[in-house]
Amino acid sequence: MATIAEFAVPADEFPLGHLFETLPDVIIEIERVVPTNHAILPYFWVRNVPVEQVQETLEAQGALTSITLVDDLGMQGLFRADWNPDVERVLTGIVETELTLLSATGTQEEWVFEFRAEDTDKIAAFQQYCAEHDIGIELSRLHSVGEHKNGGGQYSLTPEQREALLVAYNNGYYESPPETNLAALSEELGIARQSFTDRLRRGYKNLIKETLVHR
Repeated sequence: MATIAEFAVPADEFPLGHLFETLPDVIIEIERVVPTNHAILPYFWVRNVPVEQVQETLEAQGALTSITLVDDLGMQGLFRADWNPDVERVLTGIVETELTLLSATGTQEEWVFEFRAEDTDKIAAFQQYCAEHDIGIELSRLHSVGEHKNGGGQYSLTPEQREALLVAYNNGYYESPPETNLAALSEELGIARQSFTDRLRRGYKNLIKETLVHR
């Protein structure tokens, strides 16, 4: 069964993420492609900063074999790049596991990759690849293509996100005033407060995406 998986990756785990060190307000969106051994994610958009600053920064960092500005719209631009598979470890993992990239957006906080796979074995293989190469990733959601089209599947929540949302709700976190706090909720689940906060935030995001903005 075809499956869609969304992974969160720390900004500095992906070489383009180094742009945020110089240009913290930049937003990067990689074009949807089916990767092959000859072309790994060749196009990406950058937004919110002058295009010439982006090109100068990328050329100075040397993470790409070459970079060409295809479309300059002032505060956003489309680039074509030749990627070095030895440097782009995440991209190499995508190619080796034959995942199809549906979307990828990077901000100063993190990268969010959405993949489609013919079966969950390929997703597991990608996770294994990242573990073996010390690439920090977190599975944000996992569902079948049919669930994605029909808006089902518990709104694309992972079991951990659903648990965090329900624990917060059942303990009165959403009451006014709140009857508990994040420290107490994270302690109840036996995880760090930051981990609990991340689960809530990603759970909110998936709920909104699959309800308010779902097509």
